[in-house]
Amino acid sequence: MIDLLEVWNKAWSKELNERVSQTSVPQSMWKASGRVTKAFPNKEDAAWWQKNGPKQLENWEQFRMNGWQIFDINGTPAIEIEILAMMEDVPVKMALDRIMITPSGELVIVDIKSGRTTPDWLQLAFYAAGMELTLDIRPKWGTYWMARTGVTTPMIDLDKYPTEDIIKFVTKFDHARKNDIFLPNLSHCSRCGYNQICIWKE
Repeated sequence: MIDLLEVWNKAWSKELNERVSQTSVPQSMWKASGRVTKAFPNKEDAAWWQKNGPKQLENWEQFRMNGWQIFDINGTPAIEIEILAMMEDVPVKMALDRIMITPSGELVIVDIKSGRTTPDWLQLAFYAAGMELTLDIRPKWGTYWMARTGVTTPMIDLDKYPTEDIIKFVTKFDHARKNDIFLPNLSHCSRCGYNQICIWKE
């Protein structure tokens, strides 16, 4: 029987030590995500994760017991697969959390999310295009597994976002980047890392 709390504590210590070794910023200055609550006035800090992290790990264990299997790529389990896809002359590096097979036999890109917000289709569409370009495999479906609830989001039909359309998206973005064309998205100001210096933020 696997002790999930022991697994969590070992992983937490390993990750923490790696982060400390990679930065000169003292831990007292690290910023916590999330929002202030009565139980956790310091947002989602280390204390929050020590309380809630093991539950998310338990959620993953329960999810894996429902029959979803890890896809195999040339003898390698499709876990945290890193690929470098060339989209015309633009290299796009990706790291795919999981490629899985549902109990009904469908091949699905599964991205694991520990946050509260559910992303849109774009990330999964990029992954599908990257897989097609580098592995000659293109899953039809993608989903986000939400660690806080332990369930997947509704399946996203990735056939709606062909690889050629993703390549166009990338090349246009690359053109804008190289020519300093950056348009602000004013609906995302609170989440933008540049909001303190942006002239467009009210």
